[in-house]
Amino acid sequence: MPIIRNFIRRTSAAGLREYFTSQQIAIGGVDWSQDHATVAKNIIQLVDHLDPEDKVRLRVDAERIYEMADEIGQAALLSVVSDVASYSGLDSAVERSRWVYLHEPDNFRHAEDIRYADQYRYGRNWSGYQVDAGISLATDQVSLDTFKAQLKSLFGLGDKVKLELFERTLVDDEGNDVDVVQVMVYQEGLPDSYLEFEGEDIVSRIRRPVSEHAITYAPDTGVIEVVAARRERRDTIAKAFTEDLLKQQVEADSIPLRRYDLTPLLQDQPLDWDAEDGIESVQVVMMKLKDLASDGRIQLEVPAKREIGFHEYAHEHFGGRNPLTSGSFTPTQAQLSIRFHPENGSNRHKVLPVKITMPNGCDLRSRTERERLIGEKYLKRWGLLEEVA
Repeated sequence: MPIIRNFIRRTSAAGLREYFTSQQIAIGGVDWSQDHATVAKNIIQLVDHLDPEDKVRLRVDAERIYEMADEIGQAALLSVVSDVASYSGLDSAVERSRWVYLHEPDNFRHAEDIRYADQYRYGRNWSGYQVDAGISLATDQVSLDTFKAQLKSLFGLGDKVKLELFERTLVDDEGNDVDVVQVMVYQEGLPDSYLEFEGEDIVSRIRRPVSEHAITYAPDTGVIEVVAARRERRDTIAKAFTEDLLKQQVEADSIPLRRYDLTPLLQDQPLDWDAEDGIESVQVVMMKLKDLASDGRIQLEVPAKREIGFHEYAHEHFGGRNPLTSGSFTPTQAQLSIRFHPENGSNRHKVLPVKITMPNGCDLRSRTERERLIGEKYLKRWGLLEEVA
């Protein structure tokens, strides 16, 4: 199986020995003193001869460990691990994931819950909601039981519901850490049947799969985020959460899902505007780009007061190696400068800086209502913003 082979090849010989010993999977005939490539090759050859139950266990473990080795998983693990020094001292993401899996299994499961919420954040399975800031979350047993009972009756699934609450941080649209409470909801689903061998006979087994939902709540901002497969279920969870755990009878306002696309800014095309909005000029003043072939990143920045345009500046300094036109880079962040004509006889020009971070970050939320309306109007016109219902 590819996942097992990848796990073995990307784990050190010492790490593999610790894994098989800890999980009590018998893998005899391996000389652990040999170099990693030889040890890995020998283990891969022996995997096919493992006891079937051990082989299944290895596959499941490898999948969980490997899944937490990506960027989102590593950030989640780092946020929960107790022994940071041991974790940080390991050489690779797979090694770090394996170490937490074996040494801090409860924290590993905790990190999986964080990854679940963060992986689907701003995606098709995400919805955001807004309540007044500063409302405390009720975590007493009566409130939690009421919330669980509400979910049971609304979803019409199984009777078993489990809640897990923990505190963590989220990164907001401007890159700041925000303290949140995450609530994991596990609910028993409707019964399902599957076939299984029993000796030489095929028998039918009944199982009840578990549905998993994630809620994050930021008391300082009043933002509720829900990850669940269906939109109507997310709305139901947000309503029950607001009523039972925030003690608010008013429904939370839905936050539209916004997706940004910075690729139009790679082209040297004018960003137009309407005269009645009092705009004097619009400039791209900064762009961060990521190398599509590797992890390399570059940043281009031109002071807004300089007469030279952003694309002209890039062409002047890079020529045929211009990252904006090479096709080898993709933008990850950009800043625009919207300059307004002076008002009421003043000589001062008001400037609205707008910073956009892929895929969903924009600092317009912290601006005045007028600035937000103007900014969003033109981000849509320039093809930089799409609102998804």
